[in-house]
Amino acid sequence: MASRPLFILYLSLILFVYLLIVTFYYLNDTLPTPLPVEIKPTNEEIFALQDNVRIPFRTKMECDGYNEFRGIPFEQLWFWPSVRIFIGIWSVADKYEIRHLIRTLNLKQRRNLAGDIVDFKFILGIPSDNNPELKLKLKAENDTYGDLVMLDMVENMNNGKGYYYWKWIAEQLDTTRYDYVSKVDDDSFIHFQNLALNLRPLTRGHLYYGNKSPHSFFIRGTIEVLSVDLAHLIASFPFKKREWNGPEDVQLGAFLNKHAKSLNTIGENCLIFTDPRIRKVRRKMWRPWASPNSIAIHWLKDIRAWKGVIDLYFSDDN
Repeated sequence: MASRPLFILYLSLILFVYLLIVTFYYLNDTLPTPLPVEIKPTNEEIFALQDNVRIPFRTKMECDGYNEFRGIPFEQLWFWPSVRIFIGIWSVADKYEIRHLIRTLNLKQRRNLAGDIVDFKFILGIPSDNNPELKLKLKAENDTYGDLVMLDMVENMNNGKGYYYWKWIAEQLDTTRYDYVSKVDDDSFIHFQNLALNLRPLTRGHLYYGNKSPHSFFIRGTIEVLSVDLAHLIASFPFKKREWNGPEDVQLGAFLNKHAKSLNTIGENCLIFTDPRIRKVRRKMWRPWASPNSIAIHWLKDIRAWKGVIDLYFSDDN
C-alpha cells in the first residue's frame, strides 16, 4: 500500500517536468526574438553621409500613408475641413543658429498654408550652467522674435521635460485656439501643409499620432501629435518621477496607455521618417526617398544638412 502514494508522487513529478519542457519550447517558438541594442552613430558620422548629397526624391513614396491606406488619396485631403495645430520645437539654449534657420523656414511655410493654422514656439529648459552671457542672448532672441518658452525646470531631455511641456500646453497656452498640439525635435523638418492635410480627416479627441514603433505602444519623439484633451489629461496628474524619467517618447506612451480612458493611437510610419541619406548608420524609421507628400524628415543634426531640405521644399522651382 505504501508503494502506491510513492508511484503517484513519481508520476506527478514526471508530469510536472514534462509541462515545464513543453512550456519552455512553446514560449521559445512564439515570443519575438529581442532586437539587438542599436548603437547610435555620432553626429560626425551622420553628417559625412549628408554633406553635399541631395536627398533622394520621387513623386510618390514606396509605401502608403495612413489616410491613403484607408482609401483617402492625398488629393482628396484638400476637401476636408482645415485644422489648427500648435507645434512645440524642443531646443536647448545654445542652439541659436538652428533655431534661426527653422524659424525662417517655418514662417515661410505659415504664409503659404491653405486655410490651416500652424503656430510654433521653441521649448527650452533653464540652462544648467547659469551663464550670464547665455541668459542675455536668450533674452535678446526672445525680445526680437517672441517665440521662446522657458519651462520651469532645468534643461533635460529625458528626466521630466515631457511632463512639464504638456503641463505648460494645458495651463499656459490658449488651447481653445487649436485642435492638436505637438512636440517636435529640432533636428526634424516638419512640412506644415502636409501635416495639416493628413490630420484633417482624423478625430479631434483622444488622438495620439506619429511614427509608431512596431509592436510597441509609443509614438517616436520625432513628432508626437496629441489632441488637446490629452494634454489636459497629463496636466491633471501630479509629476511622478518614476512615470517621466526615461526616454520621453516611451514615457509619454506609457502614461497615455495607463491613464487615458480612450486612446486613438495612429501610426504614420510612411510619411514620417529618418533622412534617406543616412541609411548606412541609421535604419530605424528609414525610407529610401522623400516625396512632395512627406510630413517629417528626421536626423538633420548639423545645420548644413538642412540644405537638402531647402533644395527640395523651398527652392524657387518647388
